[in-house]
Amino acid sequence: MSGSPRFLLLLIFIAILSGRPIYSQDKFPVIELTDGNQSVDVLGNMGHIRDDKNNLSIQQVSSLPFESLHAQRAPSFGFDRAIHWFKLKLQNQSTLSDWLVEVAYPPLDSIEFYYQDSTGWHRQAGGDHYLMSTRKIKHRHVTFPLSLRTNDTVTLYIKVRSTSSVQVPILIWSKEEFGNGQYHMQFMNGIFYGMMLIMIFYNLFLYFSIRDKTTLYYVFALASGTNVIAFFQGYGFFYIYGNHIEAEFLFTVFSGPLFIVCSAFLTRSFLNLKHFSTTLDAILKANIIVTIGAVIIILIFSISFKSLHVLTFLNCLLILICASYCFYKNYRPARYFLLAWVALLLAAALFSLRNLGFIPANWLTDMALYIGGILQTLFISFALGDRINLLVKENQEAKEKELQLEHLAKEKLEQEVKDRTEEIQKKNEQLEELNEVKDKLFSVVAHDLKGPLNSLKGTLSILRMGVLSKDEFNELAKSLDTQLIQTTYFLENLLQWGRTQIQGEIYSPQLIHLDELAKNTIDLLHSEIEQKKIRISLESLDHAKAFGDKNMTLTVIRNLLSNAIKFTNPGGSVRCIIQPKENHWVVSVVDSGTGIPPKYLENIFSLKGISTLGTREEKGTGIGLVLCKEFVEQNGGKIWCESTLGKGSTFSFSLPKSAS
Repeated sequence: MSGSPRFLLLLIFIAILSGRPIYSQDKFPVIELTDGNQSVDVLGNMGHIRDDKNNLSIQQVSSLPFESLHAQRAPSFGFDRAIHWFKLKLQNQSTLSDWLVEVAYPPLDSIEFYYQDSTGWHRQAGGDHYLMSTRKIKHRHVTFPLSLRTNDTVTLYIKVRSTSSVQVPILIWSKEEFGNGQYHMQFMNGIFYGMMLIMIFYNLFLYFSIRDKTTLYYVFALASGTNVIAFFQGYGFFYIYGNHIEAEFLFTVFSGPLFIVCSAFLTRSFLNLKHFSTTLDAILKANIIVTIGAVIIILIFSISFKSLHVLTFLNCLLILICASYCFYKNYRPARYFLLAWVALLLAAALFSLRNLGFIPANWLTDMALYIGGILQTLFISFALGDRINLLVKENQEAKEKELQLEHLAKEKLEQEVKDRTEEIQKKNEQLEELNEVKDKLFSVVAHDLKGPLNSLKGTLSILRMGVLSKDEFNELAKSLDTQLIQTTYFLENLLQWGRTQIQGEIYSPQLIHLDELAKNTIDLLHSEIEQKKIRISLESLDHAKAFGDKNMTLTVIRNLLSNAIKFTNPGGSVRCIIQPKENHWVVSVVDSGTGIPPKYLENIFSLKGISTLGTREEKGTGIGLVLCKEFVEQNGGKIWCESTLGKGSTFSFSLPKSAS
């Protein structure tokens, strides 16, 4: 027997760890009914059997041992399709004989009540799968009458089956105490639902006044949330669909999802969520779609409603995250909205965790929807008022801004008139300048074309006279050849420049070999180089590839080399240098010619730069350099000139190495 104390200590240790009082099977207290205690909350002071196969009769159950429950908690098993049997013993030590047994959780599908006396077994049934008209006690909770004489003891068996959460809070009442308790409860509920209806109609009238869709979403969210609370309190079944089982099922399926959808639309509209976060807005829309899908699955396959509780909890959490984010982004109306959903989230969390079986039922979890609904209604009302005040303020600011904009527009118009006047004056000046350039251009064109033609005409006259010697003829022919070459270049440049001004040059960029273009141009100008005995050199890397239009680049190189030859004294030198610089190539034409006076450098690439004579009186117009500037810039490069009077000039341009 020395091991008995150790064994007893072991049992006590196990009991402490399990959090339950030590009861052997079927050893739970007898509930005493007295005159001084006419309202008894049974909590867990009863036995329990779980019937997974749904094949036990009352006779079989009455002979089986029951397991004890936690004495301080009402039974809560979450979403469980199994049948649950409960056994409790009552002893009437009062002078009253009429008692009521209340199961205070309306969503239970079926509740069967059994007890045995000398006449045999007695059965009563209720739940939301039974018509309200079949209930002996017309009440929102399933309530069974029980007749028990003084000093009698009775054993009650209660069979529970439900697709919703299995919660079995049982209370024993005397008839008088039941009436008193229901009076106080109805009074509290009347205040609650009255306040909800007032808020619904107030916001509905507000919507018709201001036509704000956010207010309408709030009306629907408020109505659907009130409907959810009414469903879990049994008022929907008691007043609306208690005698229509099909309607009861539809209300059960649609109540929670309707609240999820309405509250999601309210959140998206109230917070202007798409403006602050398209991601959160998309997540809320996805939650709406998932909720609708869950409803369809439940309707088709009649599965457990557990998913709706999870979706409701997730919806509240998502809305809380959205409100927090908008509050973080300094959207002022989000502060009350955030508080509203914090209150509802805590309430929904307590209620859902109780229904899922994670926490025990108590007054806080039972009243959670009440408290959360009231706080949410108050805070969202504050939020809507704050939002309306903000809209009024923004409207006033918009009007002030509109007046400012009108004033600014007036000032802008006056400024535009002034700018347009200045622009017209500037255009007139440009037109006058262009007319001067045109007159100068036509004068040069007439002179440069007339000179070679007169020379040719005079030469033909001399030839007809036959007075020239062979040497004189050769010298005259060289002079004519030089003039004709310069005239040809001039006409080519003039035609190209005119084409770019009228219709634009066709731009066809590609990879081009700068060294090959320079070499071909030097070969083309060979006769001019030979006549002036000029030393010319090409300094380049092999395959110097640039990205640009081949014809434009060829025109630029030809003009720069031709000008260098023109302004270089006989026996001088011209260098063509092609070198890489980071992401572009630089082509430089360096001559040892006469140089350019500083006063001409500023306008060297415009029509204002017309024109000077070469070292052999070669004529030019400057159109070639204008054309060079336009072509280089069209190819994404730059052109510039450096010159020292009497020592020579350097003309350079750049082209990109690649298309990027």
